[in-house]
Amino acid sequence: MAKFILNRPDDFLLLSKKSIIATTLKWFVILMAGAILLRIACVVIYMSMGVNPMELTKFGGDPTNYMGHATWKTLLKLMIVAPLAEEIMFRLGLSFKRQTVALWLGLLPFVCAYYMHKCHVWYILLGLAALGAIIYWLICRLTTDEQWKEWRQKYIIPAMWISAIGFGILHFRAFSVLNWQVFPFALTTILVPMAGGCAITYARVNLGFWWGVLLHCIINIPPVLMIVSSMV
Repeated sequence: MAKFILNRPDDFLLLSKKSIIATTLKWFVILMAGAILLRIACVVIYMSMGVNPMELTKFGGDPTNYMGHATWKTLLKLMIVAPLAEEIMFRLGLSFKRQTVALWLGLLPFVCAYYMHKCHVWYILLGLAALGAIIYWLICRLTTDEQWKEWRQKYIIPAMWISAIGFGILHFRAFSVLNWQVFPFALTTILVPMAGGCAITYARVNLGFWWGVLLHCIINIPPVLMIVSSMV
């Protein structure tokens, strides 16, 4: 039986680029279909009890929330800003290469403040950029490439799991209401982006960072097309 993709960080040593892309797409379809079916089953259970979970809370990642009143700025965010920012936050450091990890940790405070917390105060962002430069310098100065190679062997698989699960958990913040009554619905809803996160993580580790960004952008195309159709 084939290993789950989050347990396969070294396929790039064994498989061709085409085989890795095919594996990524295969697992993406399998995981996404499973996550969608679980979400549908959850909604059916809620409805059988006379409760519409989608009326209790709204999921910000639902493209129907933007239909009819979206702007081109919204589309730009969905197609470019969100994929790039989220890939930097969750997967840039998965190379376990000294300079890339240093860049990831240096960018992380800035990206989180700007993207997640909507901070646009220039002097705070400037201070975070300066902090990031210090972090970058310290990591490059105090660690070696050999250390990062050793750490990759030990920690790459746990890091892949943390990346994919953390990416899914991030989407909890997209719910307008989150309590125990709607938690099962919320959980099955975030399984959908988590499924995508598994495929993106595998692609990023075995193909490179920009492949992960590209796959993230491709995954966002269907909701963007739904939104665009409402604008025409």
